[in-house]
Amino acid sequence: MTREEKPHIAAIKRSVEAGFRFLHLCDGDGDAVTAIHAERKHGDVVETYAFQDMTEAVAARFRAGAYPSGDPVWQEHGTVADVIAALLELPPHGAPGAPTTTRRAPSSLWLPSGLR
Repeated sequence: MTREEKPHIAAIKRSVEAGFRFLHLCDGDGDAVTAIHAERKHGDVVETYAFQDMTEAVAARFRAGAYPSGDPVWQEHGTVADVIAALLELPPHGAPGAPTTTRRAPSSLWLPSGLR
């Protein structure tokens, strides 16, 4: 990370290196980006994160067959840098210590409108 590089930019760059691809969600007119959504298919799971600003982000791991409308097996809320770091630190699906039990998403889980 360079001296001027912000932690969220460094985290986003790490996610790109790890294979995440992006979908920018726009307002109804398509004029303004309202949220950024990143995902990668990783074996039998889909890992994703989304954010509207640097302090409000959500990351999740889903079984591929349950994505996008099912409940995640893992999720985290926080800053962009924190949720990306937590997601990238997860053990691979099926490895010891990897989350396996589907967790019901809380009703307060924020998802960009394009993902609901």
